[in-house]
Amino acid sequence: MNTRHAWLATWLFLGACTQQASDTVSVEPGAKDSDGIAPAIISPDEVSDPAAPASYEVAIAAAASDRNQALENCAAQPERMRAQCEQEANVTFAEAEAGLQDLRGNQQ
Repeated sequence: MNTRHAWLATWLFLGACTQQASDTVSVEPGAKDSDGIAPAIISPDEVSDPAAPASYEVAIAAAASDRNQALENCAAQPERMRAQCEQEANVTFAEAEAGLQDLRGNQQ
């Protein structure tokens, strides 16, 4: 019974908040956007080129994700093969990390 009262109280509270918020909102005449589209938060000049190489942070995160996936796959391997599989995943990540060092500090 208490659960029903809690739900009822929550709904009444949310309804009151919604009603109060809609009562206080007012729009000035002429303030409406002529196109009906909100302005861009970031101007198009500041958006990076999608064809540009990924930043170091994005590339290292992708390599780490690949390593984590490989380690999950290694966990499904038989015990005698698991250590070698994990070692190969770690070596692959280390090689990827070394190859990404030239991207460090790349702020576009």
